[in-house]
Amino acid sequence: MSKEMPQSIEETEIFQNNSNLADFFNTACSRHKDLVAFESFDVEMSFGQLAERVNHLASWFAQHANVGDKVAVMMPNMMAYPVIVYGALKAGMTVVNINPLYTKRELEHVLKDSEARILLCWEGAGAGGASASLASVEKVVLTTVGDLLGFKGKIINLVVRKIKKLVPKFSLSSTLAFAKVMQGGTKEVFTDIDLPIEHMAFLQYTGGTTGVSKGAILTHRNLMANAAQAYHIFNPEWFKSKPSKDDQVVVICPLPLYHIFALTAHTFALFYHGAKNVLITNPRDLKTFVGTLKKHEFHVMSGVNTLFEALLNNEDFRKLDFSRFISALSGGMATLPSTAERWKDVTGTVLLQAYGLTETSPLVTAMEYDSPAFTGSIGKVALFTEVEVRDDSGQVLPIGEAGELCVRGPQVMQGYWRTEDSGVDESGWFNTGDIATIDETDHVFIVDRKKDMIIVSGFNVYPNEVEAVVAEHPAVLECGCVGVESEKSQEAVKVFAVLREGQSLTAEELITFCREKLTAYKVPKHVEFIAELPKTNVGKVLRRELKNLN
Repeated sequence: MSKEMPQSIEETEIFQNNSNLADFFNTACSRHKDLVAFESFDVEMSFGQLAERVNHLASWFAQHANVGDKVAVMMPNMMAYPVIVYGALKAGMTVVNINPLYTKRELEHVLKDSEARILLCWEGAGAGGASASLASVEKVVLTTVGDLLGFKGKIINLVVRKIKKLVPKFSLSSTLAFAKVMQGGTKEVFTDIDLPIEHMAFLQYTGGTTGVSKGAILTHRNLMANAAQAYHIFNPEWFKSKPSKDDQVVVICPLPLYHIFALTAHTFALFYHGAKNVLITNPRDLKTFVGTLKKHEFHVMSGVNTLFEALLNNEDFRKLDFSRFISALSGGMATLPSTAERWKDVTGTVLLQAYGLTETSPLVTAMEYDSPAFTGSIGKVALFTEVEVRDDSGQVLPIGEAGELCVRGPQVMQGYWRTEDSGVDESGWFNTGDIATIDETDHVFIVDRKKDMIIVSGFNVYPNEVEAVVAEHPAVLECGCVGVESEKSQEAVKVFAVLREGQSLTAEELITFCREKLTAYKVPKHVEFIAELPKTNVGKVLRRELKNLN
């Protein structure tokens, strides 16, 4: 890549050498043919092997569907996932990622709304598919955790089914086994389709934490732009700072690839530049997760605050060798200063906080790769991205004032699928719904979600700030803050807290602790101790469900 800063997204190396994501994939596999692309359960798949499998599956897709058809993919991190996604993209199809933990109602909504024709589903989520209306789905292909893992895959499937009992009994008519699909058919070379760069690559559904989830239309151009933007934020020199023995960057991927953060970071950005992605199928199984970490000279890890906290509380994790570790990318939810401080103490590295949304492919801002310390900032804006902080009337606010963050750039979605409001205005601006400030050095700070703001006697209280203070108490493992009804002050601040094992704490003690660090109107008026916080699939606290507990 030229050392000169490109003047447009089209002048970046990714756009100069590739006309769509199929080219993007071919370029990566050609450059890194003999390197390991993905690893799962100690089984490796090279870029060259991946290319062969993707071409084979693309041929199958071409025989059973049409260009532009939707392919729903419903599975955790497993070796089949990147093969399926790139196979569908090369065949000119649109990928619809679905959380395998979705309820029947959520699954039915996405399948019906997207009009998906093919569903590739992990057998452990098959019960949900069997009980749901499959709408336009004509073919169901069942995958297993052990697919593409050779003989070891058979052992893994036995453990998953018989010992851990993660696959419930279900009955789905006319299903195909992914293993059979990959074995059968011709081995002829797939002829790439001349896809326009504005072709829809993903119909990526929002989390649906407020109402029905909506599909964000993301094109080949959106994903390529975000991969290029990520490369410019995380300078190549960053990856060379602590080389491994074979000089390949090893990246740990515990976040689900069906989520936009991991999808772009691992399946596209890091993949394109030759990183080895180690897939963690179940990060909640900390014993197995940490055991995998022990086997690698890992350099980079993605995660969310709750995952980092869980690791920091694990004795075996704290004993790991971090001599090769460069840093972790934190996103999906606010990173607490207390977590970042502990992370630095244990790993010797700075947690690099990034910010994005499903609707922006997702990267909007990120801390610089060589940031000396965690400041709470989500960093500076990505290449060729504009951000503005606006008030409720749409007026741009001056430096330092809090308002809604608005984004415009090549990574912003084309709009929402099948809705009257596309979500993007005529000038290409997207309103994020997040309250933010920008300082004089162009660093952006997220205050909180606009919808989560609590109004106490006319004053704005942001749950993130309260949660950060509560989390500093040594007895608190994690917490969530919401506003509840109050006759005297519009709303009152309430905290739900989970205590560390063996710790005791009263509500009044926690309130007193907060009084020392917060202005009076921000101090919680109510505290409730619970065993576990409700969370999304990536660990984000569901404040809406906390309100329902009240």
